[in-house]
Amino acid sequence: MRLAATLALLASVAGAEIESTFFAEGLRDPMEIAVAPDGDLFVVEREGRVLRVRPATGGVFVIGELPVTALRETDKDTPWAREDGLLGIALDPGFASNRRLYLYYSHPKELLNRLSRFELKGGILDLASEKVLLDIPTDRRNKVCHHGGSLAFGPDGLLYLSTGDNTNPFESDGFAPIDDRDGRDHTNAMRSAGNTNDLRGKVLRIKPTEAGYEIPAGNLFPPGTAKTRPEIYVMGCRNPFRISIDPKTRVLYWGEVGPDAGNPGPKGAQGYDEVNQAKQAGNFGWPFVIADNKPYAIVDFATKQTGAMTDPAAPKNPGKHNTGLADLPPAQKAFIWYPYAKSEEFPVVGTGGRNAMAGPVFYYDASRKFNLLGKEDDHALLTYEWIRGKIWKAKLGADEKLEKLEPLLDRLKHPMDLEMAADGTMWLLEYGSEWYFNKDGRIRRLRPADGNKAPTVTVKADGPVYTATVSDPEGDAVTIDWWLTEGVGEVRLGGGPSISPSRPGIELRAVATDAKGAVSIARVPLVKEETLPALQLELAGKPDKLGFGEELAFSVKGAGDPGKLVVRARYIPPTGHDAGGPQFSSEIEKLVVSRQCLACHQMDKTSVGPAYLDVAMKYRSDAEAAARLQAKLKTGGGGTWGEVPMPPQTAVSDAEGETIVRAILGLAEGMAETRGSAEGKLPLCPPPATAAPGGAWEIIAEAPGHTAARTRIAAK
Repeated sequence: MRLAATLALLASVAGAEIESTFFAEGLRDPMEIAVAPDGDLFVVEREGRVLRVRPATGGVFVIGELPVTALRETDKDTPWAREDGLLGIALDPGFASNRRLYLYYSHPKELLNRLSRFELKGGILDLASEKVLLDIPTDRRNKVCHHGGSLAFGPDGLLYLSTGDNTNPFESDGFAPIDDRDGRDHTNAMRSAGNTNDLRGKVLRIKPTEAGYEIPAGNLFPPGTAKTRPEIYVMGCRNPFRISIDPKTRVLYWGEVGPDAGNPGPKGAQGYDEVNQAKQAGNFGWPFVIADNKPYAIVDFATKQTGAMTDPAAPKNPGKHNTGLADLPPAQKAFIWYPYAKSEEFPVVGTGGRNAMAGPVFYYDASRKFNLLGKEDDHALLTYEWIRGKIWKAKLGADEKLEKLEPLLDRLKHPMDLEMAADGTMWLLEYGSEWYFNKDGRIRRLRPADGNKAPTVTVKADGPVYTATVSDPEGDAVTIDWWLTEGVGEVRLGGGPSISPSRPGIELRAVATDAKGAVSIARVPLVKEETLPALQLELAGKPDKLGFGEELAFSVKGAGDPGKLVVRARYIPPTGHDAGGPQFSSEIEKLVVSRQCLACHQMDKTSVGPAYLDVAMKYRSDAEAAARLQAKLKTGGGGTWGEVPMPPQTAVSDAEGETIVRAILGLAEGMAETRGSAEGKLPLCPPPATAAPGGAWEIIAEAPGHTAARTRIAAK
């Protein structure tokens, strides 16, 4: 299997190309990446794993697993700890010699998020070396979210940490969550982001020391200021998800994930995401203002009365849960801001879902081995979008002002973090295709394309002997090196087309290098990965053929809670190819991808929104469903599938909406299902339009936290 695939992507409107090579795949909800001085990469995953990746050999090593509170697949519908986990990583400025790194994580027992320093010993994360720097009390109930968690060192050795407002945003109609009623503090960001005496909803800045940390000069509140915390550099943040510091000017940039309102109203502005710039400490306004200081009203959630709009020049925090100052510093405008719909100020960002990220800042350096951009892009901020799957370059001018914003890359799989190595290589971390529980996260290497294409390499096993087959697009000679992963390290076994390992290991890799240095890697796992407990599906009478309209008696064992069990029968037409589940036509798939529909929905798995197949099955007998769902695309809404709202899909035209909805509802064709029972009868569907001799049925039983049971039976 060739995992180090290389492709060229359109890099700019001028037509320059960027070479994109995958160096690690199969990551599980990767959150943040850090680049070591020797070129190694360190990655943290949401559920607690810490990885080291060695690009030169393709080695991926699990060097530690930190106990954390996190949402897990065994209980994925819980309202508890929705965005907790291992959230951020930064390497110490002296990492090459002291092997120290910093992690920000959700404590496994206490209601707090913790910033700690650890050491690597023998290449392994030494949990006993933990030095706790900072604890931030948090709430985890009732779907509170927004933890931020990004870590970054500035060129002066100061450590920055972003923290979210730790608030449930789903009960404020997409406007400011400032519910000040008793017992509603989990829906009130005045207690956190708007509170000068609370570390949530902030970007913190400290100077790590051997004993802990010191407060640097220039933070928002000098030490000793009543009702404030001196660690605060920036306040008034909703969910500052990725941060970056300009290596020359020390200006702080971050992407701010914004609220959901699709239109402005009496309560204030519609939702915007922001890219923010802080040349000095300041207040960026949340939950009282947004974007270019568009204000929100102070709403009395008890009486539903809308009060006065916030004055951005003199914002106040009237919340009774506010333990800080009532009079806040003036609100600062966002650097870039955009809604779901077309942005009047920044139309190049397009339309659709929103999850803004920011950094790093690119400087052209002729002495550096790689420059992703040209001299004309010297001093350009790279911004990117998790949902829209794109990267832009923001050219900065005098006094860090925005001169031009242009697209750079697209068709990315939820870009999560972007960091630059000393040689100019950009490393892009992609989270994966779903909202949670990904196993397809990956790392891309981005470099300027030089015209040389990497070789291809595959490996086949014949008993104990593994043989690599290679080819090079340019016909150059290709050398093979064999590497074996052993624990948290690796060993080179030798070169040549074949190898017979004489020692046990976790993974065998064939690293193919052409004459110009382009590399591809084929991986062979040698150890089976642990799997979830498997369901067992039994069909009464063990039929060898099934017909349309028949009743199929079944029983399922090992489900735990039968109430969460789904048993489905899917008719597979005799096409000679089956995608493994319902699928859209290529034309429909292109349409939903272009409209970012797959950012929040998956075909047959629940993500931030319901699975398309679940929608199809729910409405398969409802003749009015198509019209209602088309209207909902235009207006947005929520409640049917949970508390997460669907914003208005302003990028989707009426004709496109009709096409998409009918394609979704069409997924139910040839499908039958029953829910909530480990034993029963499943009526099979009538013949679909695709029915033809030679078809088959797939019967599948699924439940959260279990490996599904599948069987195929010929159709009559």
